[in-house]
Amino acid sequence: MGKFARLGFWLSGLIVLAVIALGCIAPLVPYEPADAVSYDDALVSPSLAHLMGTDEQGRDIAIRLVKGTEAFFLPGLMAAAISIVLGGLTGALTGYATGFFRTAVLGALQLLDTLPRLVFIILVCTIRDPSVMLIAFVAGILFIPTVATVIRRKVESLASEDYILAHIAHGFSPVRVLLHHILWLQCWPILVRQAAFVFGYVLFVETGLSYLGDYGVQEPTPSWGNMVAQVRSLPSDAPWPWLIPAAAIVLTISGFLAFGNLAARRGEEAVR
Repeated sequence: MGKFARLGFWLSGLIVLAVIALGCIAPLVPYEPADAVSYDDALVSPSLAHLMGTDEQGRDIAIRLVKGTEAFFLPGLMAAAISIVLGGLTGALTGYATGFFRTAVLGALQLLDTLPRLVFIILVCTIRDPSVMLIAFVAGILFIPTVATVIRRKVESLASEDYILAHIAHGFSPVRVLLHHILWLQCWPILVRQAAFVFGYVLFVETGLSYLGDYGVQEPTPSWGNMVAQVRSLPSDAPWPWLIPAAAIVLTISGFLAFGNLAARRGEEAVR
């Protein structure tokens, strides 16, 4: 890994750590939407009293930015866990198995992979009561084929390696070889990359739907998406109420994607 790649890895890692810290701190921060309104302090510029300024209702943007992480943090972790656990196990089994089971599972994965993710998420939200956890659950399920495919290809390439055949010859059970020696020791960089991608995708979908205001987080509950939506009503000389959360969205998604790719590269170099 080159010098700039290492720098990108550490910078993106700092973004990931900052988002994780905010996600852990946010539930502990007291916030009552009705009490946060103060029209006397509306559209105050960033200052020591309000580090990121206030919005058109006088609400502190910094506090709302922190509380807004609650809208995607746990849902993003849930979606990532669903996709890498189920996708990883499914990919490992289909890469190692043969016969009807492999054919049936691959067919089901291909069918699931044909569904357009964003359209299907919106469709599910129109059928059921929309919530961020529902969005995250559906997103996690829809990413199972993507994770399973890359894991299956990795397992297929490793199954004939000499050290894998040696483990089997020495009496190691196929389950242990598959789950520990292949999936855990060799495929973890792929799982890290996919988990970061799924987390970023959930953030993108949540903020997008919250911006539109139909299926995402509704005001007065803070979300980075509905904070950006204030651009429709704010005067042009007061951009900070929407510009700051917009920058946070871009930095977070970019940071997670970059960290996932660079961490996977470092991991792949380490396991060779």
